[in-house]
Parts: sequence; structure tokens; C-alpha cells
Amino acid sequence: MSEDSKMIKTGKFSILFLLGLLPALLLPLDLFAQDFTLEATVSENRIFVGEQFNLSIEVSGSSMRDVSLPTLPQLSGVRVLSSTPSRSTSISIINGRTTTSTTYSYSLIARDTGVHTIPSVSIQIDGETRTTDPIQIEIIEKGNLSTDGSEQLPDIFLEIELDDENPVTGQQIVASVVLYFKQGIEITSFQPTAGWRTDGFWKEELENTRQPEPESVILNGVRYRTATLLRYALFPSQNGELTLAEYPMSVGVRTRPTRNDPFGSFFGGGVNQRRVSLESEPIDINVKPLPEADENAVTINAVGDLNIDRSLNRTEVVTGETVELTTTIRGTGNVPLLRRPIYDLPDGLDLYTPEESSNVERRGLSIRGDKTFTELLVPRAPGRYTIPEQKIAVFDARNSRYEYITLPTVSFTANPSSSRNLAATSGSNQDLPGPITGLAVWNNPESTPLHQTSLFWILLGVPFIALIAGYLKKNQLDRLKTDRNYSRSYNALEKAEARIEQAKQAHENQKPKELYNQLHKALTGFISDKAGLPEAGISDSDLIEKVKEENADSETVKLLKQLLDKCATISYAPAGSMADQQADIDKTERLIKELKKLF
Repeated sequence: MSEDSKMIKTGKFSILFLLGLLPALLLPLDLFAQDFTLEATVSENRIFVGEQFNLSIEVSGSSMRDVSLPTLPQLSGVRVLSSTPSRSTSISIINGRTTTSTTYSYSLIARDTGVHTIPSVSIQIDGETRTTDPIQIEIIEKGNLSTDGSEQLPDIFLEIELDDENPVTGQQIVASVVLYFKQGIEITSFQPTAGWRTDGFWKEELENTRQPEPESVILNGVRYRTATLLRYALFPSQNGELTLAEYPMSVGVRTRPTRNDPFGSFFGGGVNQRRVSLESEPIDINVKPLPEADENAVTINAVGDLNIDRSLNRTEVVTGETVELTTTIRGTGNVPLLRRPIYDLPDGLDLYTPEESSNVERRGLSIRGDKTFTELLVPRAPGRYTIPEQKIAVFDARNSRYEYITLPTVSFTANPSSSRNLAATSGSNQDLPGPITGLAVWNNPESTPLHQTSLFWILLGVPFIALIAGYLKKNQLDRLKTDRNYSRSYNALEKAEARIEQAKQAHENQKPKELYNQLHKALTGFISDKAGLPEAGISDSDLIEKVKEENADSETVKLLKQLLDKCATISYAPAGSMADQQADIDKTERLIKELKKLF
């Protein structure tokens, strides 16, 4: 064989070898590009209403460089506790090959019964969009029958228990937040989550002076422990079908160690505990309207065991002076919802804007206290003014009937406003001096030197005062530029007032969410600026605690908490009527004035 033929064969062999090696070189690159797995799983496929479960998206592979956060689709039948997932990463090395696994977990709460599908979840891996397979779940009610015919209940669940599910308008009902948990589970802590919607009710949290004490009960043949954690007094403000929304709560749990006393460690500390988010089921309440009262009785929306007094602070005045008519209602019942009695006032009296004040006690299982209405009356003419007796209707919910309280007649006398002047001037003509006769001599006082007059020294001091004022103003402007905390505190009120004005504009444009967003910024921004707190990252509860540290009175703290809670829940709760929104704007303005006194 010639050398040329050998060279040709060798060249052909080289070309064929390279052509055969090329796919082999390219194949691993393609495999590496696809060397990952993506999977979505749930911790439970059958979940009870109000129970928490987890949705996990796991991405694992050996050549991933960039993995984005998953994008959750719209989910039906569940509520996402946090739109930001928890993230965990693990690395394993097997036979020299490194595999990275990243898991994103979302906590969900089951809401609506039935079969639901969690749609595909999308995620970016190395710039390409990948999706998971859909997952089917079933949400069942507590007490559903299992395959063996017995009722099913979760290991731990929350209930709202009412002492009356058919009240009348204004009647107090007690809503108890009750936790049920199986033997072997220990509760280490609990924390209500803001946002419990009680639309159509006035809500007051009842003070609990003792720690919850667990009791043992048997449910469907299974031993549970139960504890009443909180109680609320609810007063329906309208009749009809009303719904109490799900009550959200975060609970710390752990496996209870073996102890002789199964109740002794109910609130004990410990390690390896986890937090569980729970929700009660919504409750429908049928609120009946109050029956008709006697035609000659005044109704003030009073329900309960109440006493009413009425009095005048004076029985004799001068025409044009004010008389205070005070009505005090005290006892047990819907004290916060009481309306001012409308009396039959005689002609000739001007009524000025009434004032009201209240004092409420929340101890025990009922709301007690008093509410006072003060009306300013001004007589326009002299005479005897009589306010006739008045019958007030108070509904007794326990006996389903009205009790009537008769207020006695009250009177006062208005004397003429000129009587004193006439008495003072009577007979004064006898003392008037006679005409001046003879030569009048005018004496001119000696003139005072200019430098001895007060005006001279005042004018002399004006330039020095202006110089000092200018110096202080310059120092203030310099400090506003250099001291950020001082600048924030100095401008806090102006910023808050500007945000309230924006809230008023949103109210006129019927944009309730924007309205409450501005009110929230006005309150939180004012407190943060005045107290020198960070402008971001401070929770509403931290701000409330800061106000408490400034020795704010209980009514101020209570109003602040109510407004912040309402602002926080307005994204999914009804905003109320236009009148309610205006009332919240007015409350915010009053609250800013009270907070200004603290800082």
C-alpha cells in the first residue's frame, strides 16, 4: 500500500472519529442543561376547615445557576398566610456529584369545603419558565364521617362559641375563643392575629384576670383538652343575618412530655416547639329587631339592666346664661351604643351642641359602666321653664320585654338680664354733681424727659430682641438641616395634617382604601417621627407600646388600637358607610391632638 493511500485512509478515519465524537460531546451538555427536577407537594391532601397546611415547591439539580422565587397563581378555597415563602437549601455529594435542592414553603389555611385544585406554580430556572403539576386537595368540615362512620376532628382546632345565636339588636352576646387539642399536645403560647372582622357588631374585649385553665372533654370517643383563651362582648348594631368571620390565631405547640399532672405544663416553656396558624369557622347569627315600644316612650337603643337620672345644675339664672341639663345612664348593657334622649323642650330655649362622655368596665362576662349626656340650654326671655317628665324605654333581653323609667319634671327660672343694672342706678340722680360755675383754671402737668418714658426703652430694646430672635431662628434652621430626628419631630404635625387632608380628598372621591391608607400613615408617621423611631419596619403593636410608655390614658390607647386595626384590615373588610368613614377621619384628628400632648 502506498504512503499516499495510507494518508488518505488516516484522514478519513480522523474525520469519521471527530464526527462520531461530536454528538457525544454535545449530549452531556444537553443533559446538564436539563439536569434538574421540579415538584410541588402539599403536607395534607385532606384538610379540615380552619386547619393549616403547607404547599412546598422543590427544585433540585446539579447545574442550576439561577432560581427565582415561585409565582403563586390565584388559589381557591384557601388563604395564603404570607406571600413570601420560607426557603431552605440542602447540598448532597454522591459519588463525586454535587446536587443542590431548594425548597420554598407556603403556609395556607383551609377556608371553603369541597374539592379544590392548586394550579401549576411557575418558577424561573436559569432564565427559563418552568411549571409544576396541579395538585388536588379536599377540604372537609369538622365532624364529617369517615369510612368507618365515625366523625372526624383534627388534632388541634379553634372554635368561637356564643352564649346566644339569636339576639336582638343591641343585646350583648359573649363570644368565647375556645381551643381544642388532643392529649399529647402541649400549648406553649397563643397570639391572636389582627383582622377579625365583626361587621355589624360593636366589639369589646373582656378582661381576663386569670390564665386559661384546660379541661378534659370527650369528643366522638376521643379525649381532648379544651381551654377558653379569650372572650369578647359583641353588640349587634343592626338586625338580619350577620356573619362573624373566621377568627385567626397563631399557637405555639409541642409534644407534651410525660408528667404526672397532664394540665400542669399548659403554658410551660420548652424547646423544639413550632407555631401553627388556626382559624375558626365563620358563624351566621340571626339578629332580631327590637319590638315596638309604647308610643309615648323615648327609645335610646337601650338594652340591659340600666338606670337613668336627669338633673339641672341651676334652678335660677339670668336670661342669656347657660343651664346644664345632664342625663346619666349607668348599669350593665350596651353602654357604648346608647343614644342621647330627645326631650320635649319648652319654647324659648336654645339648645347648643350636646356633649357626651362614657366610662366602660370590661371585667367579668358583661359590659358595665355609665354614659353621660350634657346639653347646654340658654333661655332667650325671662320666665319659668319646665321640662316635662319623660318615659324612657329599656329592653330587658332576659325577659324579652321593655322596662320603662320615668324621669321627673325639672324646672328653672330665668330672670331679666337688666334687673341688676336698674337696681344699681335707681336714685342715682340725687348724687349727680351740679353745673360748674366760676373761672376754670387748667393745670398742665410737667413734661417727662424722653429717656424716662417706657416707650423710649421699649423702642430701644426692639433691635436687640429682633437680633436674638434672628439668632435663634438661624440655629433652628441649621438644626433642621443637620439633625434628622429633630427635623422629623418638628415637621411631624404638618405631615400628619397633610395626610389627613389627603384622606378627606379620598373620602370625597369615594376611595375608602386610599382613605384608610392615609389615616394609617398619619398616625404611624406622627408617632414614629415624634418618638425618633425608624421610618420603616415598626409594627403597629410596637407603636402602641411606645404610646403606653409616654403615659397615655387608656382611652387614647384604645382609640389608637381601634383605628390601626381598622386601617390594617380595610383591604379585605367592608369600609362602612360614608358617615362611618367621616367619623374615623374626625377620630384621627382628635387622636393626633392627644398624641401631640405626649411628645
